[in-house]
Amino acid sequence: MVNYLILLLLILLAWILALALLAPFISKSKNFSFFGPALMLKVTKNRKILDRFARPVPKEAFSKLSVAIVLVFSLLAVLLLVYEAYLSLFIRIQASTSLGVYLALPIVNPYIPVVYGTFALIFAVVIHEVMHGIVSRKHGIKVKSVGALFFIIPIGAFVEPDQDEINATDPVTRRRIFAAGPAVNLIIAFVIFIMLAGVMMPSVHPIHDGVYVSGVDGGGIAQTAGIAPGGEVTSLGNFTGSQLYNVGVNTSIVPGTVVNFTEFNGKSYTRGTIPAGIVFPALLPGYPAEKANIPAGAILYSLDGRTMWNLTTFTNTLDGILPGTTIPLTVINETYSGGAWTQKFSSYNVTTVSKYNYYQQNYPLDNSPSYKHASFIGVSSDYSGFQYVSMPALTQLIFGDTAFQNFPNGFFEMLALPFIGYSPVPAGVYSLYSTPVAPSMFWVTVNIFYWVFWLDFLLGLMNALPWFVFDGGQFFKETLAIVSKRRRFSFLTEQRRNAISRAIGILVFALILWEIIVPRVI
Repeated sequence: MVNYLILLLLILLAWILALALLAPFISKSKNFSFFGPALMLKVTKNRKILDRFARPVPKEAFSKLSVAIVLVFSLLAVLLLVYEAYLSLFIRIQASTSLGVYLALPIVNPYIPVVYGTFALIFAVVIHEVMHGIVSRKHGIKVKSVGALFFIIPIGAFVEPDQDEINATDPVTRRRIFAAGPAVNLIIAFVIFIMLAGVMMPSVHPIHDGVYVSGVDGGGIAQTAGIAPGGEVTSLGNFTGSQLYNVGVNTSIVPGTVVNFTEFNGKSYTRGTIPAGIVFPALLPGYPAEKANIPAGAILYSLDGRTMWNLTTFTNTLDGILPGTTIPLTVINETYSGGAWTQKFSSYNVTTVSKYNYYQQNYPLDNSPSYKHASFIGVSSDYSGFQYVSMPALTQLIFGDTAFQNFPNGFFEMLALPFIGYSPVPAGVYSLYSTPVAPSMFWVTVNIFYWVFWLDFLLGLMNALPWFVFDGGQFFKETLAIVSKRRRFSFLTEQRRNAISRAIGILVFALILWEIIVPRVI
């Protein structure tokens, strides 16, 4: 098995060694230079191609629009940082969690696919830099060079306007130049988003109206029965179609009853039998269920003398029991042999704890005063050993329809798709839908569009931050210079403007560090 971390380190060492060996030649070259550990390839001739791109761009209209966009998203980015800093007080992250997740770079960030991510990143950076150059040319500023930036692979492009000419122009023009890059990224992101959610999403339809299996309990009854993640359960007992959406929360099947199921993987059907009922796939260490030695993977039959038909019954029963109460609990251990399921009933006594205290310690933002009188026994639960989402809900999630219906939460859910395993769209999902064109072409296009949207939005939002290392920092500085020309703000001297810009930049940097460090130490 290939150790990808070692492979990555070897490639990185080879790159650094190659740069070290070539350093004497690179330092003498007019077309190559270093940019930290990256290599810049400069082209100083044939720059008229940039002028040709600049001709159709409406100078005033785009400049005013880009300034307005960056003003709005600069404020939004800071507010998001403040809100995330607040949330970090209640979020616990393991110290071993990779810091690469904070960098939107393929290979480094494990959630970004190498092929789609690299293409989208190059596109986003190239269009960002080219737009800086186009706006510079629209205002008559010379562009000294254009080129590509390499860090093992091409990671983007750059445009180098004449700095002396930029410094000599007025702050309104300078602000327009700095705004052009992040603004075009954000514009592209929202255009692609509308295409995905408004055009592509309505063109596909699930082949069946069932539930998508997002996961199965390892070694549990679903896995034993042959239910596999990535497929679609189209029937379970007497439940079919849209009835399956809520099977786990409203069924009245007696726990432990063996029922038939059908699963579709896009090509063929799997049929078998599975015991119905609430399953405890995991027990929390130190909590009542684990202390009572209840086996993980068992089916819950009864609690406090009541039959546990479904997850709603389970939750309502515990919510009606005061913390500290000792209650009887009966589970069924299921084994499969010779084509048949065998049951074994076991009973336990469990002393409950406070649901409020558990949430206060682990999920304070989701806590409720009503939980003070509710019980908790420390289990995770699902139905018949697998986790699922309805096909309509999956469709809305993948294609961003919830972003329209539940804005802004739905929009952030769409941005979070890579972190919950839905982008790139899992290959198993492809064959569960009918598409207007060849499936391979359609889904590749969906994944490309999604990652162009994702990286353009994040690059635009990040560069709108008023931090001196980003375009937003320079944009903020020039905005202060423009404001200072008004009589009521004449007290904003250059020295004071620089001090304010530094203070805001330090605040932004502190908020970023806070978000990274605090969840690991609280």
